Amino acid sequence: MRMPVVELLGRDQAQWVIQPLIDAGLEVGQIQDLVFRVAFEDIVGELRGFLPGLRDLVADRPLPVQAAWARTISRMLMLTPPM
Repeated sequence: MRMPVVELLGRDQAQWVIQPLIDAGLEVGQIQDLVFRVAFEDIVGELRGFLPGLRDLVADRPLPVQAAWARTISRMLMLTPPM
């Protein structure tokens, strides 16, 4: 069984990661869908190892959401994985 992201990162880090999307007006369910899609694609999809493809997940969204998504991905990449 996998641990929820909040338990792995801690509530403050998880909030920091998704804050740009919240500020852009996305609802929690929309954010969960995006993060799930990233995880799914990383495991079994065509985006595996292809970071530029992550932009495609929000290509149909307004520019502020696209910018927030880029900041969110950047923050995810800055995190140190738990040991």
